[in-house]
Amino acid sequence: MTPGHLFAGRSGGVTILLNLACVLILASHTRAETFHLDSENGNDTHDGRSTRKAWKTLSHAGNQTFQPGDEILLKRGSRFAGGLSLRLHGTAQQPIVIGSYGEGAPPVIDSRGCIAGVRLQDSRHVIVKNLHITANGGKTTDGSDPGLRFGVYVQATHGETSHVTIDNLDIHGIYPEVAREHEGRNPTTFLGTAIAIEGNGEPSNSRFTVRNCRITNTGFKAISLSQVRHVEVLDNHMTDIGGPAIQPGRVDDLVVRGNTVIRSGSSLDPRMHQRGSGIWPWTCKRVLIEKNTFMHARGAGDSCGIHIDYNCSDVVVQYNLSIDNEGGFAEILGNNHNCAYRYNISVNDGFRVKRLNGAFQEGKILMTSGYVGKHRNKDGPYNTYIYNNTIFVREGGRSCFSIAPSTEGLLVANNIFHVLGETLNVLDDQDKRRDERMDLIRRSFASNNLYATAGVRPPDLPFKDLRAFLGDPDFLNPGGITAADYIPRNAALVKDAGIEIPHLPGDPKGLAIGLQVDKDFLGNPITGKPDLGAIEIQ
Repeated sequence: MTPGHLFAGRSGGVTILLNLACVLILASHTRAETFHLDSENGNDTHDGRSTRKAWKTLSHAGNQTFQPGDEILLKRGSRFAGGLSLRLHGTAQQPIVIGSYGEGAPPVIDSRGCIAGVRLQDSRHVIVKNLHITANGGKTTDGSDPGLRFGVYVQATHGETSHVTIDNLDIHGIYPEVAREHEGRNPTTFLGTAIAIEGNGEPSNSRFTVRNCRITNTGFKAISLSQVRHVEVLDNHMTDIGGPAIQPGRVDDLVVRGNTVIRSGSSLDPRMHQRGSGIWPWTCKRVLIEKNTFMHARGAGDSCGIHIDYNCSDVVVQYNLSIDNEGGFAEILGNNHNCAYRYNISVNDGFRVKRLNGAFQEGKILMTSGYVGKHRNKDGPYNTYIYNNTIFVREGGRSCFSIAPSTEGLLVANNIFHVLGETLNVLDDQDKRRDERMDLIRRSFASNNLYATAGVRPPDLPFKDLRAFLGDPDFLNPGGITAADYIPRNAALVKDAGIEIPHLPGDPKGLAIGLQVDKDFLGNPITGKPDLGAIEIQ
């Protein structure tokens, strides 16, 4: 029997089968709907499907079920009390959008007393955009922890959380009801965080983007990332953050690019943490921090523009502008492997003096530390590369270096240390047991660095510079706060005076993204031998 005979006389059956197939195909692409909220003219008895039939409250919207492709839109110019808490399952082709409609200022979510303005649990393929969120204190009314508060809280509890984009939000004034004991300037801190993304350790918790957001006045953090993978933090602006602005923990494959942080560790509000680096990754792998600006970090400890906390690998810090950060420029803690600071510009970083105004750490130009947690043996860091950075420090201050004896593998090359004040080699603030005098660290290599004077490099540093240069690079505008101010003009001293960066002895890996670069801080091509510092003379 031929295949055609199988369906002979059964045309009706064929039609039914075809129709069923069409139904199944259409069902796989659900019809997206748009739902509206209007805090003034809405009514929760409406269906929400038009602006004239908008819902009124976030709590009502939070009790609904949404399908892939749906939009949940808040009216511009409106102000909503409470929080929007949802579990949403969009698809790659049909993400679910939480956003705004109409004209005027972005809609405001005032989530006083709630865990978050927008809370997404076990959600995937969601976009949150064009909202204004505040959450300043208030008695907790939703049964959540009164010591925590978020602007946006993305959380994996039992299921997958992935593919969430947070875009173009204004977030300010994030403080919980009560304070918690913490390690800031005060015994307690109001742990308010603008954006938090928390996974649960599963590989499916991946693909997150935070971009184009403006965050100000938070008790603790601006952006907190925990146990997630494949994350991008792009082009955000953060000011007056009580603690660290960006804090990734157990995050793999992270890109942090184009952000501006002003006053992490801020004391604008007495409830603030008042200590924090612009960013500090902890227990992270494959992190790229580039083309950001970090300014005016404050705090009794840490509080650099960027510091690499312990247990990380393959963290590359490049093309960043670091200005007036109290804790310093480069800080690398213990058990870090194959990390680098390269082609950055540091201006007047590291002016903090230990025991002055409550400080328990010195500010530093360059610090390595074996610290891996309290009451643990010091360990590393290993194979650290510091090259082609431009460091300027004005007259009248004090600049410190601190290299831990546990450091194994350190390269310092092609940097400009234009330091005009006093310099010291100080004891590691986190290692009280070591002697002031120590031998050369294992597998160190330093060469072709430029110093303002012979006194800049403390003679007791535990690494020797094979070829040191002395002199003035003749910056375009020393003391300025733009990268262009640090274009060197002394070509005879700087141009082609660098070396190609080698692998440290005993380190076959170098950097995962490669030791050689083809562009300088300003995007100029690097031709011939590298110049000294972060900017090539053209």
